[in-house]
Amino acid sequence: MRSLLIIQLTIVLLGVVVSVQYFGQDAMLPAFYGGAVALVNTMLLSERIKKFDELAKTSPQTGVLSLMLGVVLRFVFVLVALGVGLGALKLLPLPVLGTFMAAQLAFVIASARQ
Repeated sequence: MRSLLIIQLTIVLLGVVVSVQYFGQDAMLPAFYGGAVALVNTMLLSERIKKFDELAKTSPQTGVLSLMLGVVLRFVFVLVALGVGLGALKLLPLPVLGTFMAAQLAFVIASARQ
């Protein structure tokens, strides 16, 4: 999981550089924000997997329910975080969503390779 976070962080930094290049300095914070949402999402998944490993030893059914709850919580977190960034903070949408999607794509590709 640590190598995945390093890959995602690298993609986030690349997304920030590309966003600043195309949209100017005003795109730096939105790009960081979108990347941070993706990184926190990955860290939440990592914690949930650790909890699953502990729970599965005693009760596999509870472990599976814990994973399902984790999916719902991560989904809600992403929706709320992106909603706050785009709605309340009025961040530029393209850098937020572009960096978020790029970091999530790295997650999907890295997961598929394992």
